[in-house]
Amino acid sequence: MAIVTEGPLKDVTGHMGGLTFYKKNDKTIMRQTHIIQPHRLSRTQLALRERIAHNNILWRILKATDHTHFEGGVDAYRRFMSVNRLSPSVYLTKGQVSNNTSLLLPNMAVSSGPLTPISYQFGEVDGQPALLTDLTPKDIRKGEYLFYVVRQEVIPWQGGEYLPQVQISVEAVTPDMFTVVPSTLLTLRQSTNGCLALVDDRFDDPMLGFGLVHVINGHVSTQHVITRCTYYERYTTEEALQAAAKSYKGLTGEE
Repeated sequence: MAIVTEGPLKDVTGHMGGLTFYKKNDKTIMRQTHIIQPHRLSRTQLALRERIAHNNILWRILKATDHTHFEGGVDAYRRFMSVNRLSPSVYLTKGQVSNNTSLLLPNMAVSSGPLTPISYQFGEVDGQPALLTDLTPKDIRKGEYLFYVVRQEVIPWQGGEYLPQVQISVEAVTPDMFTVVPSTLLTLRQSTNGCLALVDDRFDDPMLGFGLVHVINGHVSTQHVITRCTYYERYTTEEALQAAAKSYKGLTGEE
């Protein structure tokens, strides 16, 4: 291992000629590459590659909203990848990854921070679809609240195939949304237990996922998506795994 302090290699990162270059404490470190990524993978290696590739796509989609609230670790990106490392493995071919195929996954983290997490679940208020929370009317006046809407779209693609794409939007939840007047728009209502609920027809849509994040002085609560969407499941099958493996030159036969 050596520290590169000058010359054309001092700003290089990655692999080159059997050497690996990486940054540590603002210094460029050079070492011999010990592991060369094989063309063919074991099932475990394929699952890891697929999870990382798909989470990278989700990160780029989330980053486009300008709401990447992930505290701790080196930076927001690495924290996002860390807290989503246990997400379900979805198997995409090399071509699907290059076309940014993305899937709405249950329990996807949309934020990570030290504030108390908000608990929420699907339900109804006065017969209307709702997201029932453990927030009180006083809570909603403390700090900010961001409402994440994650939509699973399925777009017609080439050769009669379909291209799944995730879209993420972020809306503000404010105290002036608190109302007792029924509405088809996102509103705040008080449920039977005295806590607040978000009421909206969208909570009945099986292709949507939702997350509610509390923000105070730049700090956030750790929140995950709640969804009824099961579209991702068709990409968790053995058939999907074998198709993905074939696009990467097959499996080694090892676990």
